[in-house]
Amino acid sequence: MPIDFTVAVRTYNAEKRLPEVLDHLLAQTNAEGLQWEVLIVDNNSTDRTAAIVAEYVQRWRQDSQIRFLCEPRQGCGYGRELAMREAASETLVGFLDDDNLPEPTWLAAAYRFGQEHPKAGAYGGNIYPRLEVASPENFHQIKFLLAVGDSGDAAFRYPKTFVRRRCPVNPGCVIRKQAWQEAVPQHRRLWGRDASRSMVATCAEDVEVLHYIINSHWEVWHNGEMKVWHHMPARRLEPEYLLKTARNSGLSAHALRLSKLHPWQQPLLTLLLPAFILLGGLRVAAFYLRYRSELTTDIVKACLFQRQIGIFLSCFATPRARRYDDTPGQSQQA
Repeated sequence: MPIDFTVAVRTYNAEKRLPEVLDHLLAQTNAEGLQWEVLIVDNNSTDRTAAIVAEYVQRWRQDSQIRFLCEPRQGCGYGRELAMREAASETLVGFLDDDNLPEPTWLAAAYRFGQEHPKAGAYGGNIYPRLEVASPENFHQIKFLLAVGDSGDAAFRYPKTFVRRRCPVNPGCVIRKQAWQEAVPQHRRLWGRDASRSMVATCAEDVEVLHYIINSHWEVWHNGEMKVWHHMPARRLEPEYLLKTARNSGLSAHALRLSKLHPWQQPLLTLLLPAFILLGGLRVAAFYLRYRSELTTDIVKACLFQRQIGIFLSCFATPRARRYDDTPGQSQQA
């Protein structure tokens, strides 16, 4: 029987995190008559992640199925590319990470929205933080760094703008397979962190994909009925982690500028590169002069400063575009 909806869960060394995600998927409601699957994409784990999935396979829901794939190349982009290629659903693929906990109605709301909006190439919902420790003051200013966002309950379409372009937050985002195949190029710049887990200009691979879809004839939407909780351990709010994440977010800025343009427009952006370098440098200097007395005491200000530095450096550190098949590695199915 054809699969209507694939839930793709990318995971890495998640023997302690993944069970809670799978329990939330087991608890999905209002799925009567819906043919769906869960596709676990193991991004080269070295712990018991595979064994955990095998245990759940033995007691999975009768109205669904669960499969396991291994992507040996490190990087979120590789995991999502494999998931899109291997998804049994020919229409809708919803993406979760191993710390994303969907509300019981997430699946039904995601499938229903896709049926009601056939021109929607991608759509996301509201992502709420589940914190183990108290967040810093003014956390709302940097919550986007941790893939958290609440855009309200009302549905709306994201505009096709270049300046200040917005798109859905990645956790729980649904992409129509046809839109991916038509709009997302095989050569992309951002694939996620590599095997060394280093902080380089490789994050925001999900945003790059959504930019390509927005550029096409497909629509990108917000669906407020889709709700996901993003579980964040205490280490995610430690200064070292936040500062590295902020810098890495900025390092992806120029690659994302390029992804907002059609291929024939991108050479123009290259001509404007000196202007971006000058503007970025001025912004770093202005931020430092204004807040230099607070950078050692205010983690939010420090993160925003690191992001400004990353944006400036992104003009020099933009990765070359490469294909999924350019990097050695072969996926495995279990």
